[in-house]
Amino acid sequence: MQKHEKKLKKVQYDYENRQYIIINKCPHCNLEIHPTTENTYSFENNSIKLSVISLTCPSCKNDYFILNDDRIEAAANEKYLFSVPKYSFNESTLIKNTSNKFQNLYNQSTNCELLGYYDIAFFGYIKSLEILLKDIAILEHRDSEDIILFCNVIACLEQFHSTNIHLFSKKLLEVLKNDYLHYQKTSDFFNYSVLVKDCIDYFLLYLELLLKTLSLNENRKASEQ
Repeated sequence: MQKHEKKLKKVQYDYENRQYIIINKCPHCNLEIHPTTENTYSFENNSIKLSVISLTCPSCKNDYFILNDDRIEAAANEKYLFSVPKYSFNESTLIKNTSNKFQNLYNQSTNCELLGYYDIAFFGYIKSLEILLKDIAILEHRDSEDIILFCNVIACLEQFHSTNIHLFSKKLLEVLKNDYLHYQKTSDFFNYSVLVKDCIDYFLLYLELLLKTLSLNENRKASEQ
C-alpha cells in the first residue's frame, strides 16, 4: 500500500443535479476510487432529512451506501454522516502488522475524524504515534522493553529512533511536548494534524520493512544451522 492511499478527505460528488459528500475510499478494499452510481434514496421525518446514494467500487465490484445530512442548515462539508458498510482501516495490511492497542486507538481516531470530531481525533493520533513508536522500538531493542514502555514519546524518539528524529519538524516536536492549549490556539492546528498522520504513515511503512528484514534474517539463520 502506498503512502497516499492512507489519506482521508471528503470530496464533492455530483449526480442528477444533486451534491453528495463522500469519502475518497472504498470501504471494502480501501482504495482511492471514482465510484459509479447505482441509485439514490431519500428519507425524512420530523427531525431529520437524509439522502442516500448507492455506489459501486470499480476495483472490487462491491456495493456500498453513503448517507448525507440533507437538511438546509447542514453545511456542505458537514453533509457526510457515514457509510454502509462502516468505513475503517481494518483491512489494511499495514495496520494488521501492528499491535491491537495501536489498531484500536488508530481506528477510533479515524472514525472520530470522519465524524468531524477533530480535537478528539488529534489526541488519538498523537497517542497512536506514541504506541507505534514504542512497538517498533521494542522490536529493535528487546532488552530495553521496560524502559521503552515507561518513557514518554520524546524520550522514545531521542533514545531509540535517533536515525528517524530528523523526520520530525521543530513544530511537531513542540506539539508532542505541549498540552492542548498550545496547539489549539494557533492557526496551524490542521497542519499539525497532517504532520502527525504523515509520521504515522512513515512508521507504518518502516515497520513493514523492519518485519520483512527480521523475517529474512531469521530464515537465513535457520538455513545456516
